[in-house]
Amino acid sequence: MTGAAEKIVIAPEELASPEVDEALSRQLSFGMAPAPERVEDKRTGFFYRAYVALSLAGLLGGLCGWGLVEPFITDGLQLEGRVEKVDSDYHTESGSPIASVTVGGVTVWVSPSTTHVERDGAVVPSTSLAVGQVVSVKGHPIGEPKVTSVSAYEVTVLPEGTEVPAVVDLAAEQRSDGLVSLTVFAVIAAFVGLFIGAADGLLSRAFHRAAVCGSVGLGMGLVVGLMATLLAGLTYGLGRHLVESLGEEGVTGMTTAQLLVQMCVRGVAWALAGAAMGLGQGVALRSSKLLINGLIGGMAGALLGGLLFDPISLLFEGFSTGEAWLSRGVGFGVIGLVTGLMIGLVELAAREAWIKMLTGPLAGKEFVLFKSPTTVGSSPKSDVYLFKDSEVEPTHALIHAMGEGYELEDKKGPAGTYVNGRRVSRARLASGDQVRVGKTVFVLNLKEG
Repeated sequence: MTGAAEKIVIAPEELASPEVDEALSRQLSFGMAPAPERVEDKRTGFFYRAYVALSLAGLLGGLCGWGLVEPFITDGLQLEGRVEKVDSDYHTESGSPIASVTVGGVTVWVSPSTTHVERDGAVVPSTSLAVGQVVSVKGHPIGEPKVTSVSAYEVTVLPEGTEVPAVVDLAAEQRSDGLVSLTVFAVIAAFVGLFIGAADGLLSRAFHRAAVCGSVGLGMGLVVGLMATLLAGLTYGLGRHLVESLGEEGVTGMTTAQLLVQMCVRGVAWALAGAAMGLGQGVALRSSKLLINGLIGGMAGALLGGLLFDPISLLFEGFSTGEAWLSRGVGFGVIGLVTGLMIGLVELAAREAWIKMLTGPLAGKEFVLFKSPTTVGSSPKSDVYLFKDSEVEPTHALIHAMGEGYELEDKKGPAGTYVNGRRVSRARLASGDQVRVGKTVFVLNLKEG
């Protein structure tokens, strides 16, 4: 009688080895049709590229924010009152004539060459202003730190009988203008944050995630934007003194040196305020990687937008009557676009692993693996939402970060999960591996080096 067979002992580390997965895959697929051929990896669709989608989202956010705040911006002070006195016996340092018009107790300087005067919808000469008229004045304050008069760029003669205060409270007008200025960038940051935060969820048809990330982006942009605007305002104020100190006597407008310094000052100030624009998705999804990407991208985008604002203003100044509404619209749109672009480019450069959809409704869409585990399923709350596929379970599979690599775990649904055509329960993934979940195939990509 032969001796009893020796026991076979399998260590836990041997059971978890890739060879065991391969053996089980071969057994599970025994007698079935041959593994399907690999799906061709096509180029990523134009609108599925993160930097393109986020650029368009940021542009729309910047323009929407601008459309909301523009009616409240006056480019300086705006006041209404009755003309009490007109004195035309004044000249500027260069010898140009200028008139002193007293409106509600405030001295308003009106220049025949630079002040736009309008009555009944028609442009009229500044010399037509007369005592007793009711006017609306838009202009820039004169006097530091206390405003003593206004240099008007637009005067509109209002219909007789329009109710206006007997005395204009210049300090109150200045406070109102300061409050609007304080909130403008916060509103822009909020709308850019809303659109950028919601963009990826909308592209993925994950509307719940879009709503959550967009709402957080809106709130972060508004709250953090207000806080950052205070610091940005202080920075801009200090920079403006430097710009003014570079002015040359007898030269109207800004010199080249002043323009360059002004661009840098505005760029730095806007970069501080723009830090809030890209934080929404990272905060909502609790991802430090997305948070850092959004912070860097938001600041870089706002910096570039600030650098471009003054050249844009000079380019378009001929299209408006002393106001910068057109340059603001272009500038805020550029801020949103460049912010989205920079966030997308930072994400592209910083990503270490991502999956790309090869088949299904989202073919061409890429998902960065920014958390572990990443959920794949038919639930709208999944990180990779596979809709319109009856074979996919709500949570069908998980992708785990394991050291420097990634591992796929099947959640034991009846349709199963396949790696390179073989059914697996758990398998280590390599760059280029194709995973089939239901009718959808995606490929894992790892950053080289």
